[in-house]
Amino acid sequence: MIHKVDLGICGAYVYEGDGPTAVAVPGAMLGGMPALWFAFEPLVEDGWQVVLVWDEYLDRSLDHWLWVRDRAEAAIEHAGGAALLIGKSLGCYAAQIDLPAVWLTPALTDDELVNVLRQRTAPSMFVGGTADPMWERAVAHELGDVCELEGADHGLAHTSQGLRVGAAVRAFSGRLSRA
Repeated sequence: MIHKVDLGICGAYVYEGDGPTAVAVPGAMLGGMPALWFAFEPLVEDGWQVVLVWDEYLDRSLDHWLWVRDRAEAAIEHAGGAALLIGKSLGCYAAQIDLPAVWLTPALTDDELVNVLRQRTAPSMFVGGTADPMWERAVAHELGDVCELEGADHGLAHTSQGLRVGAAVRAFSGRLSRA
């Protein structure tokens, strides 16, 4: 069952499950779907609860670090905690919250973000494409598990790649539950 909730700062959709909770944070636009869906659908299938933040970063005068953190923290609080973060693009700036995470198309060309990612202690998985100008293969491999998609751009919108992303997320989340 899916239902809409009010996080106070924005809306969200909760995909009910009786397992652990994942919080999914979109990029600047809600067009982060289908990439976010690729990552959290296998979790929903496996019984996880997923809280999908539903907001767009329209006012670019706002600090993007704060914008993302406020929404991720509101979703975590609503759920009573989370076992996994999933961030797409701008949503990867939730890296300041040290929970296990899947980062979809992170801006690995942003030194400030990379420094925050290096300081994290929780495990991370990075998903990116070889045609994304913000993807840095060597940096991703340095920081965690990697699912690299040949020819994928920043949108990761090719549905043919969804199964591969989902399988990688399922394997990563499975290792978390055994840790």
